[in-house]
Amino acid sequence: MEWHPYFLRPETPPEGLPLPEYVRQGMKDPNNPLKLRAAKAGLTMVQRDIIPSTRRAHEAAEYAHAQGRLEPFQAAILRRYWSEGQDLWQWDTLRAAGVEAGLDPDELQRAVEEGRYRQVVEESVREAQEMGIRAVPTFILGDRLAIQGAHEYPSFQRAMQQLGAKPKNQQG
Repeated sequence: MEWHPYFLRPETPPEGLPLPEYVRQGMKDPNNPLKLRAAKAGLTMVQRDIIPSTRRAHEAAEYAHAQGRLEPFQAAILRRYWSEGQDLWQWDTLRAAGVEAGLDPDELQRAVEEGRYRQVVEESVREAQEMGIRAVPTFILGDRLAIQGAHEYPSFQRAMQQLGAKPKNQQG
């Protein structure tokens, strides 16, 4: 799996944006499909009122990628955001995720502040927009199919069948 940056709300300032009321209400619904899936998987989703700017987090992720530590960094960031409600713009969040992933937090912060990964993030976001990506997450399968948004496992099974994959018990 490859991770690529995408700004769902590119206009988000460093201080974040208020979470739209309809999203806030949807997250309060005990039958919210995303919350139900998270609970089924044993994950906690916290309620938040602010949408953070993800620019720093994406640039920090590119630094982690260059250091060969992207997967543990992404795991730390996703947990901090979804389960702990931490702000992805804040240095304490990014530095702690970096430490957890085995990165030097001072070097991570310095690389991001110097803008070393700004261009690669901007180019990747632009490419995604040109491809028609409009949702997070988006999964590109076999360079031919895209599943945009949070979907259940059967959506992936159908997509893989469209690509010609056969269930394990039918492979020869």
